Amino acid sequence: QAGTITSPFSIIDNGKMRPFVRSVIPIACGAAHTAWQIAISEVQRQAIYADPKWNNGNPSLDDPPLRGLAVARQIGMVSYRTPVGYEKKFGRQLRGETTVPYGSKASWQVKSYLEYQGKKFQTRFDPITYIKLTEQMDTHDVGRNSGGKEAALSKVLIPALVLGIDSDVLYPTHEQTELASLFPNGQFKVIHSEAGHDGFLLEQDQVAANITDFLQGHD
Repeated sequence: QAGTITSPFSIIDNGKMRPFVRSVIPIACGAAHTAWQIAISEVQRQAIYADPKWNNGNPSLDDPPLRGLAVARQIGMVSYRTPVGYEKKFGRQLRGETTVPYGSKASWQVKSYLEYQGKKFQTRFDPITYIKLTEQMDTHDVGRNSGGKEAALSKVLIPALVLGIDSDVLYPTHEQTELASLFPNGQFKVIHSEAGHDGFLLEQDQVAANITDFLQGHD
């Protein structure tokens, strides 16, 4: 997930590369990483640091802090979705033989889902790489060394379509509306979804329709 998130940040910067880039379509991001997003990234990193196998910043490459990485992923999976989405998907459903929702043995469906996502991520990602990637994401600021975001984006004269997810709690739509307003030739379109930030992945029909209309209008 994190690898995908960085793409809109690169798109904004690449928009300055006219005439090599003809248009840009940032999706579910903002002009700079906010305190809210940095806070979530920091909690994820702290989950890895808290794993004894982090070994004060000297983890073994043969036995890395995968438990901490799994918890970091679980934190991310909560921030990518919404209360409404989780309630509809899981509610208070229990899993397996659990009959009483009490104590550490209670197996909620949502708990099982997060455990699965954490374990799956352990086979796909490296803890140190995850730390460095989130740190890099936190530095995102299109206005750095450019006189501020207004000055930086005023130079991006190519057409820009900015898409936002109306239920996104990680990158709220006010960030996308601001971003669109800073592009001289920018427009904002909203994707309706109960899935939160992950709506940009799950609402493919809406995303594709908006992109198609935009590209056809600027062919």
